[in-house]
Amino acid sequence: MAIFSVHKKENYVVLDKGFLNDTRLSWKAKGLLAYMLSLPDDWSFCISNLATHSKCSRESTANIIRELSQAGYVHKVQGRTNMGKFRKVELSVFETPQVEPYSENPITVNPLTENPLTD
Repeated sequence: MAIFSVHKKENYVVLDKGFLNDTRLSWKAKGLLAYMLSLPDDWSFCISNLATHSKCSRESTANIIRELSQAGYVHKVQGRTNMGKFRKVELSVFETPQVEPYSENPITVNPLTENPLTD
């Protein structure tokens, strides 16, 4: 088989191919991540809006976002207002997997004493 490419002058995106070879990700997750990375850097993501750009339902899109989050490509942050109400969930998207700044299950057995992680 052959690959037929076109000469690109406009309407193209440059991506690191690393996530395409990440075997932890499904084809759907790879496709959604590629779509999200093709949007402008200051884009604000909403799961409902992402679902309108494909045949996937909102629930299916949320499951894909969860998969990307577990693999470290998406971080979800939900703050609170001054009144204590939840704000909209904000999604940060990364081209390479990122480690969460803190863990729900920290390492407590034999902690490092020479160079402790103090973040």
